[in-house]
Amino acid sequence: MLKRLAGLGWIGWLLCAAGAVLLAVLANLYIIVARPFGATLGIPIDQTGPVGAVIAAIVPYVWLFLYAGMGTTFWLLAAKDQRMSGRAWLVVALVLLCVGYPVYTGSLNQPIVALIGNGVVLAVAAIAVWAIWPISKRGAGLLVPVIAWVSLASVALVALITGQTF
Repeated sequence: MLKRLAGLGWIGWLLCAAGAVLLAVLANLYIIVARPFGATLGIPIDQTGPVGAVIAAIVPYVWLFLYAGMGTTFWLLAAKDQRMSGRAWLVVALVLLCVGYPVYTGSLNQPIVALIGNGVVLAVAAIAVWAIWPISKRGAGLLVPVIAWVSLASVALVALITGQTF
């Protein structure tokens, strides 16, 4: 299957990037649809100060780009390996962790659970960057913004948990 995907050229890339972005849209849709039922009240990052307010305002848009980067990384690996390698599975795991993030953070409304989830995402993303770098520097580089964004969100979560402003 990946051999066929790689053979599609830019159409294969578009399918991977757009498919990943669609997952981001679905995750955001879950947040909107479940909110009236109290399932995604969320974590009040905007209450941590001016940086937290900016993070809260732009988070859905940032994730669209991050998902596109993860989808592109998957396509780059498909083009190189033409099989479902361990590196490709790391990208799939990272995407699935990110898709599940609104469920285990917003639904549980527990900042400490979100912080633990961020730690898992950071670990998987860092391992993926390390594993992908020798094969595709561009693909690895596209995952670095995930690490940066989730690190920033983690700092905001620590500020929220400790009652600090950020």
